[in-house]
Amino acid sequence: MSGLQGTTLGRYQITERLGRGGMSEVYLAYDEQMHRHVAVKVVVNGQTEYIERFRREAEAIGRLTHDHILPAFDYGEQDMYHYLVMPYIEHGTLRDLIAQGPLPIEHVAELLEQIASALDFAHQQGIIHRDIKPSNILLRDDHYIYLADFGLAKVIEGGSDLTQFGSLLGTPEYMSPELSSGPATTSSDIYALGILVYQMVTGTVPFIGDTPLSVYWKQIQEVPTPPTEINPNIPYAIELVILTALEKDPALRYQTPLDLSTAFQRALAMPDDEALRTMGEPVYEALEEDFVD
Repeated sequence: MSGLQGTTLGRYQITERLGRGGMSEVYLAYDEQMHRHVAVKVVVNGQTEYIERFRREAEAIGRLTHDHILPAFDYGEQDMYHYLVMPYIEHGTLRDLIAQGPLPIEHVAELLEQIASALDFAHQQGIIHRDIKPSNILLRDDHYIYLADFGLAKVIEGGSDLTQFGSLLGTPEYMSPELSSGPATTSSDIYALGILVYQMVTGTVPFIGDTPLSVYWKQIQEVPTPPTEINPNIPYAIELVILTALEKDPALRYQTPLDLSTAFQRALAMPDDEALRTMGEPVYEALEEDFVD
């Protein structure tokens, strides 16, 4: 896609490119009617699968009005371009924040509550996100997030998977094991959210490999390193919450994003790490039952 700087799409004057990925590019633009800066995501016509994903994203966002879901202002087509207009969020992404190091547990709880609320709302509206990861969490500031990028979103009842044979749909570092043999579900979103929480408290994802396939094979076969082995400051009860979210069996995970967030909040009020360990295994098992209920 050639640069669009200096051109106009609809009423939007394109000023600079903010980023690119796959077949889309995101530009900073000026809305000449509303007199504000906006972000414009652009896809070139002719790429059938990407255009379908793009339309799906616009449709999904149109159904989701929530304080922590990035809204869409406009959608249009001009010449060879399809474009989606959204608020310009200039503070960066959760990925940028995590790059500075693990977040304090209280900060993780604050952000998780917002992400879980947005994701739970999407699920209630019948939409699975399918690409939960830090770069899709935009920051208005360090304490207020927007869930963004519904390009891979799927309506729970029906709809095409847009999956190419022999390829993975999503980001392997955040994909749940059961996607190897079945379609995405709300539980696969919850698994990805668990990976995100793991990354927020440790600064890294649990599974890393040389290729996307090798990473995903680890998702299926390997047990994640306990977060406390990476960051000893993580409370024992918080670790239990995270590992529950990352169970290989979807039935053993939390059943909704809000369940995960609530369990995390409750874990903050648990006795400190040493107190829990000295209480012994029966207490650990009781806590596990409490978190899953």
